[in-house]
Amino acid sequence: MSTVSITKKYMEEMFSQYLRKLFVLPEVISCGVKGITITRENIDKYSKQAFEAGYHDIYSDVDLHIEVCLPQDCSITPEDYLYRTERFGITEDTALGWMFVPTDNVCRVVFKNGMRYDLIFDFEYSEADKDIIQNSSEKVENENWPVENINRFWFIQVQALGKLYRTSHHRYGYSEELEYSKYLGKNQFTGDDPTFDQIADKIYAAAIAYDSLVKNFYPGYQNRSDLFFDIWKSYNIGSEDES
Repeated sequence: MSTVSITKKYMEEMFSQYLRKLFVLPEVISCGVKGITITRENIDKYSKQAFEAGYHDIYSDVDLHIEVCLPQDCSITPEDYLYRTERFGITEDTALGWMFVPTDNVCRVVFKNGMRYDLIFDFEYSEADKDIIQNSSEKVENENWPVENINRFWFIQVQALGKLYRTSHHRYGYSEELEYSKYLGKNQFTGDDPTFDQIADKIYAAAIAYDSLVKNFYPGYQNRSDLFFDIWKSYNIGSEDES
């Protein structure tokens, strides 16, 4: 049974909760959406207004600007901070997938609760307490398939799904084609539009095949397709409600 039910009201509640978690961090100065600036002092007043300004539909992400204060001595660089995702609540326990655009100081994430954000970091520098931002623990990775690839795949899967429901891709290399082909034609999320069904079938097969293939590199890997399908079910219900 799906544990995610994505509605506008639900998204607004999750957005407000996430803001409050960010403001627990002493280095976070403010957050902003569409020119609306939110601080610790005015969060109750502007949280709803900011959400409304950034909301398009249940398939969209939220562009959230986060102003952060880093030490003036540059002992922590913007890229260092960007990759310390646990600081802003992104871990394997909380998120389905995420990816980085380091040149723009952006982290793109989809949480397991279905919320998608483009976290756009702006940095200031002062005599900040360097001890508040600890180094992330290093994880053992397979050199042939970094964990970053896995996180990026699941983010892109949900991004593609959102685009499909606003209707319309993705495919894999020759070495994965056999595994991928096993799952074509088995998608349960079908509708009345043949083009939609064709694309949905590919996204479905990619999710199942990816879970299977990743275990070749990480035997202890926990499947993420069920979490992905929870979000998909919620998108599907949402599209019926809006039709």
